[in-house]
Amino acid sequence: MQNARLMSVTDLAEYLGVTPAWVYNNHRALNIPACKIGGHLRFRPADVNRWIERDCRAAA
Repeated sequence: MQNARLMSVTDLAEYLGVTPAWVYNNHRALNIPACKIGGHLRFRPADVNRWIERDCRAAA
């Protein structure tokens, strides 16, 4: 198991250079891998990076 800290919506927004509202509004439509913990969205950094690699290659 990886010991990487899960990212919050705010963390992910900063990482992607978007607003937290953008993450909330688009995570389902764009299939950003997430899990809900305690009612809050959380993101595994490795999953997010794989999603970026996959989707950026598909869009290029």
